[in-house]
Amino acid sequence: TASFSMNERKLNFKPYIDVRGLRTEEAIEKVQELVDEAVMLNVSELKILHGKGNGILRQMIREYLDTLDFIKSSKDAHVEMGGSGITIVTID
Repeated sequence: TASFSMNERKLNFKPYIDVRGLRTEEAIEKVQELVDEAVMLNVSELKILHGKGNGILRQMIREYLDTLDFIKSSKDAHVEMGGSGITIVTID
């Protein structure tokens, strides 16, 4: 049944993604998939691990997230949890 597969998807869903080392387009694509799935499964918080580097990936991912109405916030993780190398996304 449909509800079974939805529950299964929720069980198998990981609310985080590691996009370190990916090209910007690939990273955005993966973030898009993660966000879409999270919205469908009513997940309210995600973690995107993009690493610190020179901050380009972080900036591009956040610019993308800013275009989505249902994203409440996207901010750095706490310093002891990875700081600016990780974006915490809150979904409305």
